[in-house]
Amino acid sequence: MLPGSLTRRIGAAARRFAAEHAGAFSLEAAAGGQPPLLRCGGQVLNGDFAPIDRFTEQTGVRATVFARQGEDFVRIATSVRKQDGERAIGTLLDRSHPAYRALLAGRPYAGYATVFGRQNMTRYDPVRDAAGQVVGVLYVGLDVSGIPALGAAARLALSVVAAQYAVGALAWLLLPPLQPAWLAVSVALPLIVAALVYALAQRGITGPVAEGCAAAQRIAAGDLTTQMHVSRRDEVGQMLQAINGIGVGLTGLVSQVRQGAEGLRVATREIAEGNGDLANRTEQQAGEVNAAASALEQLTATVSQNAGHAQQVNGLMATVSRTSAQSSEAVDRVVATMTEMRDDAHRIRDIIGIIDSIAFQTNILALNAAVEAARAGEQGRGFAVVASEVRALAQRSSGAAREIRTLISASVDRADAGGGLVDAARVSMQGISGSISEVTRLIEGIATASGQQSSGIEGIHHSVERIEQMTQQNAALVEEAAAAALRMREQAAGLADATAKFKTAG
Repeated sequence: MLPGSLTRRIGAAARRFAAEHAGAFSLEAAAGGQPPLLRCGGQVLNGDFAPIDRFTEQTGVRATVFARQGEDFVRIATSVRKQDGERAIGTLLDRSHPAYRALLAGRPYAGYATVFGRQNMTRYDPVRDAAGQVVGVLYVGLDVSGIPALGAAARLALSVVAAQYAVGALAWLLLPPLQPAWLAVSVALPLIVAALVYALAQRGITGPVAEGCAAAQRIAAGDLTTQMHVSRRDEVGQMLQAINGIGVGLTGLVSQVRQGAEGLRVATREIAEGNGDLANRTEQQAGEVNAAASALEQLTATVSQNAGHAQQVNGLMATVSRTSAQSSEAVDRVVATMTEMRDDAHRIRDIIGIIDSIAFQTNILALNAAVEAARAGEQGRGFAVVASEVRALAQRSSGAAREIRTLISASVDRADAGGGLVDAARVSMQGISGSISEVTRLIEGIATASGQQSSGIEGIHHSVERIEQMTQQNAALVEEAAAAALRMREQAAGLADATAKFKTAG
């Protein structure tokens, strides 16, 4: 089948397929990572295989409906089969496909293309929504893998034979044989055939090759948007398709390089900024670590001094504890002495009571003797004088005993009060002794903890010194990383400049 008839057939199939989808198109996002929903006239086209299969049965042409998904086109309904025989649903149009760039730009594409390993004469037509945005693609394709293709040499040979036959037949009809004119025609015939061959070669080989050379030169100059319409399958057509493929491949490569360079530029800028910030913070941290080391050194000295003071206080508290114990023993002895004195005072008061009783009885006896002496008259006068003296003596003894008893009672009361005070002092001394023991125990704990704290702080001080050393090393590494990031940024800028000369679609 000649390329012209293939082009006409695929064009008619494309118009028919488009007529079957004449409604308004709209695209809706789908949940769960599914392809977006493409509607035509309100009807969802996703998974609607029946109309497409019917179209293929009636025309012999395979068809596909693509929905746009970001910068890609995904097959949502198709009669195209993959190599394993499965329907090619959910697959993407390869970005290296010659139709990809044209469709993104909203242009149709017609020509040969390889679809899942099979050579097809294809046509891709973009469809738009009400806002004029490309939301999908209608595809029709005819498998021509089994149709033999005439090479350029075969076409030229056929063209020469046909031209020679046509010129000869024309001369035979117009001129009788063996006439002088026939001789002239015989001479001119090779020239005419040569001219026809040149014209055919110019149209079939030289022209396409020149077009391919021009396209290759534009691609070499950096214009990667260059694409040629290819409608032939011979060597020249394959060469032109290869040039198209080179442009598409270079476009993808340059786009990736640009994206990589831009990403590298942004990343290196962020790295440089981050390294600058990190360098500042590292220097600040180094200063803070140095200050912390100095503070820890002072703290170590203070804690060591506190530990020494705690040891001294512990020794003093031991002395105070011994003195308190001695004072407690002295108070105990005073308490015992006061108790003995109070007991003696009580006994003296009892004795004074006996003496007072004796004086009272003596006074009574003297009074009785005086009465008896008065009765005796003159004979009892001497006895009355003695009785009077004894009575006076008894009265003085009774008065003295009362005074002594008063003094002894006061002494006993004071001795009782002193005993109470001494008991209270003994209880207080016992409490003080217990408190001193508790304070001694606490100070011993403080001294032990201060010693341990001093050792711990010494270890922390050594750790902080190591951290300070590592921080200084980190600061040097950060400076090196910042310099490397700056060099990488310059290289990224150079890479971006190198790709800036290429012109790509979009």
